[in-house]
Amino acid sequence: MTTLVTGATGFTGINIVRALAEAGETVVAVGHRPASRECRQFLRGLEDKVRLLTGDVLDSSTMLRLAEQHGVGRFVHAAAVTPSGGLELSSPRRLIDVNLVGTVNMLEVAREVSAARFVFVSSSGVYGAPEDRSLLVPEDSPLQLSGLYPICKYSCELILKRYGKLFGLSTVTGRMTSIYGPMERATPSRGRTSIVCRAVDALLAGRTVVARGREFVRDHTHVKDAALIWRHLTLADDLDHSLYNVSSGVAYSLAEVLETLKRLDPSFSYRYAGPQEDADLELTPEAERGALDITRVVSEFDFAPKHSLEQGLRSYLEWSKDYPGLFSRGR
Repeated sequence: MTTLVTGATGFTGINIVRALAEAGETVVAVGHRPASRECRQFLRGLEDKVRLLTGDVLDSSTMLRLAEQHGVGRFVHAAAVTPSGGLELSSPRRLIDVNLVGTVNMLEVAREVSAARFVFVSSSGVYGAPEDRSLLVPEDSPLQLSGLYPICKYSCELILKRYGKLFGLSTVTGRMTSIYGPMERATPSRGRTSIVCRAVDALLAGRTVVARGREFVRDHTHVKDAALIWRHLTLADDLDHSLYNVSSGVAYSLAEVLETLKRLDPSFSYRYAGPQEDADLELTPEAERGALDITRVVSEFDFAPKHSLEQGLRSYLEWSKDYPGLFSRGR
């Protein structure tokens, strides 16, 4: 069966495309813009499994044509616009159009072709900051919908469930945490990269990082671990739930990230900002994300994360050598 992935040239999307293709799935990889040289390099050796195409989730007629033309039976909807750089204030309509309307459009396409599965890439941002960072965050935790992005994501989750009931469509949502790793870079749809990516970029460029918020945590997860879960959600014949956390299940403080990078490469330089000083990397209490409970994916798919923070950072640094154009030192 063929799977269509939207947002396929973005950070999340390209890793899902690769994971599916490596599993033998034929993938129609649709991006809003043509695939870059690095995207093609990342998929090298999988060309017989991946068709890189251009399309817009707001153009439902084109997306339907592509789905019908390529015999698509499954969908992974990863296309999104994240609210970085004040986008919520400057372009709220764009956020809503892409994140909410674009999802409805793709659900309509999936309904038209009688798809076997529709996978929606949601966000752990709907949980907000944890009240107690020592506790795992299960899928039934209370939500904190404080911005347009999490509001749109949760609205889509509800619409997904309703489409499933109305049309017998197999729909599933994954709430993904703070991912990092291969192919992360700033794009027009994702203007701000993760703390890990920015720290690695500074290391490779020889810059000293000025940081703030050393004790605050995020559930940093290597993207290959996340992509493995997405592959399970897409290809499994039957699912026990309609909602899963997508994570390694461990939260790390900003200090742990910086200290781990320093151990891996002693040339990495960082210090903590003074009270009135601007910081390159800042983690605030509102931006904290607790460790997600991954009991569902562990029990149902026998999933086990392959990357601890140290293993993930080591792998990421090694990978970066072949992709200098994605980092400051190569520009």
